[in-house]
Amino acid sequence: MYKSQYKLTNMSNKKNKIKLDINQWQSLLLSLYLRVNKKRSAMQHVEDIAIDNKKKFPNFFCWSKHKELIDLRQVMRTMDKLKKEDFVVGSNTKMWSLTKKGYDYAEKMSGYDLTSDAKKIRRKSDFYSHDIIRLLKSECYIKFSNNLPSEIENSDVKYLFRIDSYNNNTESIKRNRDRLYIANKENKELTAFLDAMWNLLIEREIINEKDF
Repeated sequence: MYKSQYKLTNMSNKKNKIKLDINQWQSLLLSLYLRVNKKRSAMQHVEDIAIDNKKKFPNFFCWSKHKELIDLRQVMRTMDKLKKEDFVVGSNTKMWSLTKKGYDYAEKMSGYDLTSDAKKIRRKSDFYSHDIIRLLKSECYIKFSNNLPSEIENSDVKYLFRIDSYNNNTESIKRNRDRLYIANKENKELTAFLDAMWNLLIEREIINEKDF
């Protein structure tokens, strides 16, 4: 569906600055990433994403005649396509958030000097610190770190991924999982712990692996 779908291409190295010529679909990922870090909220509305994207990339998602207007339908279609490619989760009628795959991809883009004359991009903030603290205080982590994995209850691992009677659909579970991975992406030990707990969900048939 996209050219150079999983690689950051069209880069040049002039005056010791690496530049990146991004496409429309990539710009939405970057705009969502920047908005998430600025607003300190993982969930963002499609209209807010579109407005921010227009400010940074004025030539993207325009009407054919009135270039100053946003073609919101095109933005929505692109967000739906990004969802199919596992870069985002959510919907245009509700809210959007980045998956770990989408977050990592957008973060790589943020390190380049964009040829669209976008302003210098902020690095990610620490608003995920709450998720890190919550993980470290969880029964799962305490038992796992004390070499007592057999004592981990189903309720413990469900709590870690926020699975309950209200949040038990595939999209909610995936969003909570990816948020934890993003929050702890710099720590290999915690990432390995999350891998083990996710496998535990599958082994105990709390979730169906085929759904993910």
